[in-house]
Amino acid sequence: MSQNPSISVIVPYFNEQDCLRYLLDQLEAQTLPPQEVILVNSGSTDASSDLIDEWIATNRTAVKFKNLNASTKTPGGSKSAGISIAKCDLLAFMDCGLAFPTDWLQKQFDLLTSVNADWVSGVCRTTGTTDVDKAAIAHTYGLENARPVIPSSLVRRSVFDRIGVFKDLRAGYDAEWANASTRECLLRGINPNVVVEYQGVNFAKDLKSVFLKSLRYARPSVGRNDTVVPYVYMLGGLAALVVAAFMPMFTPFGLVFYVFARLLIARYKSRGLSYFLDTPRRLLTLVVTGAVMDLGKFCGFIMGAYLRYVRRRTLIV
Repeated sequence: MSQNPSISVIVPYFNEQDCLRYLLDQLEAQTLPPQEVILVNSGSTDASSDLIDEWIATNRTAVKFKNLNASTKTPGGSKSAGISIAKCDLLAFMDCGLAFPTDWLQKQFDLLTSVNADWVSGVCRTTGTTDVDKAAIAHTYGLENARPVIPSSLVRRSVFDRIGVFKDLRAGYDAEWANASTRECLLRGINPNVVVEYQGVNFAKDLKSVFLKSLRYARPSVGRNDTVVPYVYMLGGLAALVVAAFMPMFTPFGLVFYVFARLLIARYKSRGLSYFLDTPRRLLTLVVTGAVMDLGKFCGFIMGAYLRYVRRRTLIV
């Protein structure tokens, strides 16, 4: 491979006007400049697209920046839309709202070529801001973890030719695609020297935001043939309602089991769980946040089932 590689950087965005200038400046300042940067609008309703157009018009650089206003609504769909028009053999991915170094591409290219990997990823350090944000992180990504992520990755185009592009999903598309790569025995390098971090809130700043985000992410997953998670949540929630209504004497035992299970999940995923054990208030926040997250998922799955199986059938009839 040439020592002056041809790289396309793909970035989806949705209502990111507050952090776009940082993103654009960091991409322009890369020590290994990409040939092109494709920013894909995922249905923004703020001034994000106009800000990008203005930045492109006023910053004349050797890197070609393109603002793609596609009809995509999800991060997975937007990344795939960018892949479809990218001109280079190496494709890199970054997300808005992440802080990343100016030598990100150089470090990833060096690792990719030194180990002859099919693709390489950096790691995302998750710390959280508010107690609710930290609790939500503990239940999902894992508090104070450094986990490999698609944003920060550099991928050979041949990988997409082999396993396909990302699915048009809001959540889970990245893990699903990475699992497909593993099944095909493709070599993925993990670069601990490339660290990205959230600028501000990692998951959600308060309980209302936790509920709405969980609902929004869960709703589209109903009806997919590759996962049974929605139905497990729906059946579990319905079973809890039945027990509470018809066998109330077992409700306290169910609550104890639920709290214990939620704490075990957070402990399994997180290194920084000791933060919540310092005070009863923080421990309560951890449990309540997990419950709100599950309630949001349950409601999202019910809504998804209604939209997919009831409303669609009514429209067809």
